[in-house]
Amino acid sequence: MITEKPLILVVDDEPDIRELIKDILEDENYRVVTAEDGQQARQQFSQITPQLVLLDIWMPDVDGISLLKEFKEQRASVTILMMSGHGTIETAVEATRLGASDFIEKPLSMAKLLRAVEQALENQAKQSALQHEQAITPVGKSASINLLREQAERVAGHGMPILLIGEGGTGKHCFARYLHRLGNYANGRFIELSPESFPLDSLKLTSLAQSNCVFINDVGLLSDEAQSLLSHLLESGQMNSCQLICANEHSLERAILHGEFAEGLLYQLNSITLNLPALRDHVEDIPELVHFFVDLQTTQAGLPYRRFTVAAQNRLRNYPWPGNVLELKNIIQRLLLLEETDDIDVEQIDAALQENSTIAAQEDGKINFDLPLREAREQFERLYLLHKLQETDGNVGKAAKLAGMERTHLYRKMRSLGIDIKQS
Repeated sequence: MITEKPLILVVDDEPDIRELIKDILEDENYRVVTAEDGQQARQQFSQITPQLVLLDIWMPDVDGISLLKEFKEQRASVTILMMSGHGTIETAVEATRLGASDFIEKPLSMAKLLRAVEQALENQAKQSALQHEQAITPVGKSASINLLREQAERVAGHGMPILLIGEGGTGKHCFARYLHRLGNYANGRFIELSPESFPLDSLKLTSLAQSNCVFINDVGLLSDEAQSLLSHLLESGQMNSCQLICANEHSLERAILHGEFAEGLLYQLNSITLNLPALRDHVEDIPELVHFFVDLQTTQAGLPYRRFTVAAQNRLRNYPWPGNVLELKNIIQRLLLLEETDDIDVEQIDAALQENSTIAAQEDGKINFDLPLREAREQFERLYLLHKLQETDGNVGKAAKLAGMERTHLYRKMRSLGIDIKQS
């Protein structure tokens, strides 16, 4: 199979430079689209979904740093190279902080430009490969997990949409990545959409979907307009060239009864439905999950290794796990990070579970209305941000986006409210 060269968007207000870069990149067989200002760049970015953007800093209508920030908020995975003839160290530092992969000075050295493009795309491919490796096979030997693995192997290669149903924290996102790895579009990108980020432009959605895996989380919360668009694209066959995986916490029949979901769309999505079990329904897998998460945190996150005693593991098996596998993962991470003993025993488990229960009770919205306004507001902000972090599996960048905040502002706010960033 011949792989198409990456699509590159070149944004520069100087026609000579813009066309020169376009010609050079096309000589190297890259696909290139250009934009002369911020308005055109925004339009092109939303319509063609480039894999790489070459972005000038100084333009008449909007600066490149602002565009960099916008593009990264819309699609965090996009690779962006900044260009400037009047850049400063401060500008380069700010661009890097906001997610730019490199900073190229003008006048451009074409050899340096090509090398920067190649390096940026190589790094992008490595990151994609790493994410591919992180598509973890479901851990456990219980009957329910064995069945889930068997079902995944059978259905991943079919062209029909796959619907995942499971409580929060059961691992729907990880399982979708696993299906992507097994599916016909394993070499394509894994594109995650939420009700907030779902594009209402059919061209943009079909461009995103082409030869990729599209994962729509919380599909039951899509707006009426989004549901109509998705239903139309499925009915017309415009989503046939992708792997479509949708996920929801509850049965969509319930949403239909409440008039919140289109019955016709359910019939289009539920031809293959996989149910992810709650952790309380396969507690026999907890010892294996503990070993897995300890290995994961010590090798990838660099946390110190600690051994969980048999008694500790037994205590974990006898806990109801309202937050499912995600709650177990967070408990293990916290114990590895904060404890000082080599062995984790029942006492440490009980203390961690008690702390978790306290946080969960706070997240239920139990605000003390007897507090002064300032303290009550802080309590609400803490509950709100903890909820956003739980929604995004602890991803601060995504939580900031959902909360409509700058990432740096969110970090400061978390510190001021006593939210442990390392644990979140």
